[in-house]
Amino acid sequence: MKTLSLSEAKMKLSGLVDKVSTTDEEIVITKNGSPAAVLISPDEFESLKETTAVRSDATLMSDIKKGLKSLKNKKAKLYTLEELFK
Repeated sequence: MKTLSLSEAKMKLSGLVDKVSTTDEEIVITKNGSPAAVLISPDEFESLKETTAVRSDATLMSDIKKGLKSLKNKKAKLYTLEELFK
């Protein structure tokens, strides 16, 4: 993760946008020496939003935990997509 001051980020913004969109690198932008913002790719942003939505759904999280417990206790089997759609 790269860290830049706000003034440096302003001068390099176009290149920074290109960099995060092609490498998924995160860039922390500081203001007065403290982190003020993070520049991330649209894909990473969508992924974070989806993860937050899943984690905030108590019913879904409960189902996921039950499924993982069943796998751990060998009461369920994990299938690949290829196996499911044969």
